[in-house]
Order: sequence, then C-alpha cells, then structure tokens
Amino acid sequence: MTSEHPTKALAPSYRNAGMELFHIEADMASLLNDMSDEDLHSFAELQEEPASDEQIELYIYTCFLVFKRSASADHLEQAVQRTEGWVAVTPTDHPDSTRRSHIFDMISAWVRQVTSILEDIVPTLPGVNQESMFDETGINQAVRLADNYQQTGRFEDLEEAVRIMEQAVDIRGESIQPDMLSNLGVMLAWLGRRFERTGSISDLNRAVEVTGEAMDATPQNHPDRAMYLNNLGNLLGSRFERTGSMGDLNRAVEVTGMAMDATPQNHPNRIICLNNLGNWLGTRFDRTGSMNDLNRAVEVAGMAVDATPQNHPDRATCLNNLGNLFSTRFDRTGSMDDLNRSLSSYRNGWSCHTAPPSIRIQMARGAANILASQRNWEESSQLLQEAVKLLPTVSPRSLNHTDKQHMLADSAGLASMAAATALNAGKEPSHALQLLELGRGVIAGLLMDMRGDISDLKREHPSLADEFTVLRDDLDSPPDRPTFADSSDNTSSWESQAKRRREADKKFSELITSIRAQPGFDGFLRPPAAGDLMAAANPDPIIVVNLSSYRCDAFLVERDRIRVLELPGLTMKEVQKQAQDLRSTRATGSFHMTALLEWLWDAVARPCLDALGFKNPAIDDNWPRVWWIPTGLLSQLPLHAAGRHVRGSAETVLDRVISSYASSVKALIHGRQRPVRRSAEPLSDYALLAAMHKTPNLSGNGILPFAADEVKMLKNLCRELQLWSLTPILRKDNVLKHLETCRIFHFAGHGQSDPAEPSRSCLLLEDWKTSPLTVGDLRDHRLQENGPFLGYLSACSTGANEAAQLADEGIHLVSAFQLAGFRHVVGTLWEVSDKHCVDVAKVLYETLRDEGMTDIAVCRGLHRAMRAVRDGDMGKREARGECDPGSGASSPDADDADTPSNRAMKVEGVGSQKPLSTWWVPYVHFGV
Repeated sequence: MTSEHPTKALAPSYRNAGMELFHIEADMASLLNDMSDEDLHSFAELQEEPASDEQIELYIYTCFLVFKRSASADHLEQAVQRTEGWVAVTPTDHPDSTRRSHIFDMISAWVRQVTSILEDIVPTLPGVNQESMFDETGINQAVRLADNYQQTGRFEDLEEAVRIMEQAVDIRGESIQPDMLSNLGVMLAWLGRRFERTGSISDLNRAVEVTGEAMDATPQNHPDRAMYLNNLGNLLGSRFERTGSMGDLNRAVEVTGMAMDATPQNHPNRIICLNNLGNWLGTRFDRTGSMNDLNRAVEVAGMAVDATPQNHPDRATCLNNLGNLFSTRFDRTGSMDDLNRSLSSYRNGWSCHTAPPSIRIQMARGAANILASQRNWEESSQLLQEAVKLLPTVSPRSLNHTDKQHMLADSAGLASMAAATALNAGKEPSHALQLLELGRGVIAGLLMDMRGDISDLKREHPSLADEFTVLRDDLDSPPDRPTFADSSDNTSSWESQAKRRREADKKFSELITSIRAQPGFDGFLRPPAAGDLMAAANPDPIIVVNLSSYRCDAFLVERDRIRVLELPGLTMKEVQKQAQDLRSTRATGSFHMTALLEWLWDAVARPCLDALGFKNPAIDDNWPRVWWIPTGLLSQLPLHAAGRHVRGSAETVLDRVISSYASSVKALIHGRQRPVRRSAEPLSDYALLAAMHKTPNLSGNGILPFAADEVKMLKNLCRELQLWSLTPILRKDNVLKHLETCRIFHFAGHGQSDPAEPSRSCLLLEDWKTSPLTVGDLRDHRLQENGPFLGYLSACSTGANEAAQLADEGIHLVSAFQLAGFRHVVGTLWEVSDKHCVDVAKVLYETLRDEGMTDIAVCRGLHRAMRAVRDGDMGKREARGECDPGSGASSPDADDADTPSNRAMKVEGVGSQKPLSTWWVPYVHFGV
C-alpha cells in the first residue's frame, strides 16, 4: 500500500471526538476554546436560560467544553439533561434530528463512563470518598491529559495519563471485578498510544491483554462493547506490524469487523470502525495478495467516507485511507478508474481544512505523486508547495523537541519532492531552493529564529524587542519535568505549563506579525530570500544536493546567481543502496570504501566542481572552498571524500577544494550573524579538554589508549595558542557548566549515536549510564550571547545522521553543538581510529597556532590533516586487512567491541595499488 502507516482511529472515550457534531460558528468556537477556565464557567452561567435552538446548542456545547476541561460532573449532567430535552422536542422529520440524537448519544456515553468509574473503580481505592472522586483520585485528569495528547502530540501528557491510571488502579491486583475491567480496557488503550511513541512491546502486550479482558467482561448488548472491540483490533494490528504475526492480523480483522457489526448504522462511531476495518483488510492484502481482501477494503473504506459529514475533521483521514487503497489496487490491476478515484480522494481530503495539518500533508503528497506520474507538474508543484508551508504548524514551538521530531517524521522528504516538482514545472531555481530551505531543518529553524540576532530590533523598537525576548525565553526553555511525588499537583503543573506554552506560542506568532508591519522589518524571521541565499555564498559557493525520486539536482549558489545542475548519475535507489551497504557492512570490516568514493565522485562531486570551475589541484596552497548541503540519505555519505584516491590522481574533492558542511543555508547565515566572542577577562580564554581514557560500564572496549595522549598534546599546544587549559570533572553537569565560559571544547572519547531517537545520541562521560550528555541537553543549552569558538568531538559518529525519517532535520551531536552556540564544530560520520585521532587533532591545532584562530584556519587545518593521513605522512600505513590496535569502538553496545572487525574498517585496494588509508574519511567540519 502507498501509506506505510495507515491512519487508525479510536473510539470517543479514548480520543477527543464529539465536538465536531456541534454546529457552532468558527469564531465563537475559537473564542470559547481560548477562554480561561474561570471565564468559560462564567459564560456557561450566562447561557443557562437559552431561548432559540442556536442558544440551546451553544449552552450544551459550552457545558460539555467545561466538562472536557475540568471534569465537572455538574456541567456534564447539565449538558445531558438539556440535550435530552432538546431532542425530545425536535420533530423526527427535522433536518437536524439525526445530528441532535448523535450529540445526545455521545454525551450519554461520557455519562456512562464517568458513572462506571464512580461505581467500579473508586470503591477499590482505599480512603477515597466517592463523592469527591473528581478532586481526589485524578482519574478525570488522566482522561483530560489523554485528550490533550490527541490534540497537541505532547508526549508528557500521555505519560502522565498512563501513570495516573496505573497508580489509581493496580491492574495486577487479585480482586478485579468484570465491570471494573470494562472501564480499564479503554483507559489502558493509552498504553497502545505510548507504544506508538516508544516502541515498548511490553506496553503493547499489556494493552492487548487488558483490553481483551475488558471486552470479554462486557455483555454482548452493552453499548460500549463495540468501542472495546475496535480498540482491541487496532492494538492487535499494531502488534502484527511489530512482530509479523499473522494470527494477530487475522484477529485484528475479525474483531474490527465485529466492532462494525455491533455499531448501529447511524452511530458516529461506525465511521471509525469502517475506517479501521478497511485499513486492516488492506494490510492483510499487502501480506497475502488476496484480491478479496483488497476489494473488501475498498468497499468498506468507501462506506466510511460516505458516512462522514463534509465538515467532519475525520473525513480527510477516511479519504486518505480510501485513496491509498485505490492506489494499491491500481498498482495491481492497472485500472485507470482506480487511479482517478485515488486522485479524487486525495484532492477532496486536501480540501478538508478542518483536518489536522499532518493528514492534509499526507493527502497532498498522495495527490502530487499521481499528478507527477501523469506529468502534471504544475498542479503537483502547487500542492506540495502548500503542504511544505504547513510543516511549521505540524511542529509548533510549544512542543518539546522530541514531540516535534515525532510529528515531523511522517513528512520526511516532502521538501525535496516540492523542490523537484517545482523545477519540473519550470519554476526558477531560486524558488525551488527556497522551498527546500523552508521544509528542511524545521526544528532547528524554529530555534534559530528564537536565538537569532535582534540588535536592529532593539535599536529601532526596544519595546517590541523586550516582548520578543520574554516570549522567546519562555518558549526556548525546556519544559519542566516535575517529580511524581504528588499526582494532582504534578498533573496540574503539567497542564498549566502546556497551556502557558501554547499561549506563548500564539502571542509569539502575533508579535512576529506586528514586527513585520514595522518599516524595514518586513523580512523579520522569514526564510532566506533569493538575495540572502546568494549573499551567503560570498566568498565561497554553496552546493545543495537535492535527492528525490523525480529527479536529482545540485543547486549551485554563487554570490551573483543560483543555477541548477542536473545529476543523472544520482538516483534515490542508488543512494539507498550505498547508505544501507555502508551501515550494514561497516562494522564487519568488509565495506568497499573505494567503490563508494568513486561513485560519489562520478555521480555528484566531479560534475559540481567542474561546473564551478574547480577542475585542477590548488596551486601554492591557495585552496578554494565549497560548502556541501546534502539532503535525505545523502547526508550519511562522505561527499568531501569523493574521488579516485590513487597516487598522483587529481580526480578527488580533497585535491581540488576545502570542504565544509552546513545543514541548510539558513544555518550558515544564522551562524555568521552570531557575534564573535571577545573575552573581557584572560581567565575566560581557555580550552576545556576532556579525555575519557577509560569509559566505565562499557563492554569490551572502554579503554582508549591514545585519548590521554591526545589531550596531553593539546595542553602543550594551548600555551602556544595563548590559551590556558582546563581538565574538568568528567560528569555531565560539570562539563555543561564549563561550556558556558570556554573558548574551545575538545572531547576525546566515545560517542554513541541513537538512530531510533537521535535526541538521545550522546558523549560518554563518567556518568553516561545515569546522566548522558545528549543531543537534547546540548540543544537546550543556549550559549549564543557568548558562543565558544570551536567544539572538537574526537569520538565515533558525532555527526552521524542515521534516523532516515528525520534525515532532513540533521539531529546529531555536531548540529546540537552548533545550535547551542559553537561557531565551529569538527565531528565524525562513523567510527574513527583512536591513534589517528591524535594525528588529525595535532595538525588542525597547529594550523590554528600558525595562522591564528580564524574561521578559515579551522577548515584549512582539518583539510591538511585529512590529506596527511590519506597520503601516509603520519607514520606507517596499515597493511591490507590489518587493523589498528588502538582504534576506537564502533558502538558501546557492541557485543564484540574488542574484536578487530568492530574497531577498524578494512578497505579494499585499487587494482594492484597498495591501499591508501581511509581513516581520514569520517571527519567533517560544520561552521561559518
């Protein structure tokens, strides 16, 4: 199927459903949603005697909204009583009769759930007064937090909801009653959501177990039985996706079908059941190839769309699933009718402006792919351009960075698609490049906006600058993580914090609009314009390599023009193969590095350098310089090392130019705008030198023999650099403290890359097991006001960008140091040799000593060091197939980390040539 992760829906007591049934004007709904709790209560009191149908509906809506926010049983009771009366006086032939009945059914379902909790759960809690349950047990808060998670994606809300429920009811107790399980089934379905975020199979298994028990304990004619069946089906389907068990998938289809059969024809939950049944039938087709399953899936998904009102927020979800199924059937049958129906479904879903932005982006992507296959580049480009503009709304400033990552993962590659289709539609290269800039590095872009230079604003409009600073500091501070000592206090704190951040985000956006209205500030915090992009290429050109399935190109950005160079030798399929081969064979020592570097030269590097006029080696050490900005999986490959590395060859990047990297042009501009540190006191001019000769609790290869030698060598060079050196206590808090005042930070030790959660990639200090120094810690550290000059991370994989779904976000240790405020960062793409780390660092710092601590000296020093290692000027070259006895580890979790294959990469030679050293290949420079 064309969608990797079908959109699944859960029943109303698990998700924030029901509000869409009300016909309230958008402005009024927005006003009510933005009211404080106190104002909302007051508004409800003013509406207690409604006269017209519109006023009655507004009163019911307001009461229900108060309940959803504060779990006020009184307001829920008022809502159900007034709705019951409203439905009773509505004629059966009234056009709104069915909708009003659905509102009554929905509110009644909430009443049943609340009543059951009072009757079944509360008596099992020692010392809890049933009448005061809403104030004392916190169960109502758990429901509200789970709803908040559905709306915002804020993971702390889900974590807290699960914790409260597990604390309130010990599900492992010995005297659980059947009626109690019927409530726990839907409550503990939240574990399924947590599994989706964390991948914890124990959460998923527990959710399946308890939801199944809840279903079995529920009478056949119970009105909530269908809801439990539906949720169980989704959980079983999720477990199939994790384990591949056909038993789980078959059971998911079975129980979801039972859920559909148990739901009345006109009940709003029937849409959810139809949608989910279509998904799991489609998934089973993917596994078995059964056309009966696929045809049935299309039929059921079509029924879900037909049953969904035009303005329903879930209509887009249903249309997306139907479009996916039609597209899958077209792939199997070639029926143009199926393809046209798929396109129609995607287009209609894109037009559902009430749908979540993430779903609308999926629809635009699906439609654009079909339009591209029909060579309708203009419409495809327009859809993708609008979809890219939605990305910031998918990942608002108010979310923490991990939540932003989760929300953006499904949009991987969108910006590259948009740029490629824009070029195919005949748009200017500058327009295509601006789209690429807008849709990549979204998280970093938000941080750069908040941490950028506002000196002009301070000078011209000091009051606006002060307001900007207050809101920026609020949003740029990591959310507090309270302890779990007191459930009610913590939940209240979490909710108030989340609300405060949402309000600050809204005010921040309004403030930016106000600032842009001032003369001369219309471009404030906007993406770089064409002129800004060209200015960033002065004096050195920028090469942005765009990778997409439609076409692959290099944007060559120079000081006076932006042009596009098509790269016919570069394809998405080949990059995927090369990246996969590099990952899978690197640790075994069998990777053919020579073949990779030669392919990169032919497909990317040589065409770009030739087009820029860099066709020959530099003369008299007068090296030109280029900036590489790769996209997608290409960011995992060493463009700076491309070439035919044999004696006397000039067919290499290393022999023609100095290479530096940037995550985006915007990042390059942002880094240059930061002021260079001017030390007021001699004591602040120091190098922070951290050597982890021995890393505790690390299996096999915790000892790096040359790390101490590296730092000893640097201490001697520091005197010549007119810096004093400091060796800190090698614990996270202490190192972070000294980062605020040092000028250089040099780390020699182990790095750990986490492809599953790149924000957890870390440097391994003495307390790494309990308190690792992670990407997240560094990204939240703000050093812009007094940014250090250089961060040198002499460790494995500090620049590794291994999370494929987040490749365009560039989340790794090197980028984290940059975002924290470091002007230059040297890191590595993968494992490095412990011994050669000393040699590379020595040449770089000697260049700083000889040429001064300038921007160009950093990248020139690394360039010289890499050439020296390659050419064997630093000692005995490894013989073919032998490993370096002092090389660093590939991963602290490797079972055989002390074996040669995990400490070194064996390199295939070229013909009969003696193999050249490739220990230099992983080193990269990011900076300004």
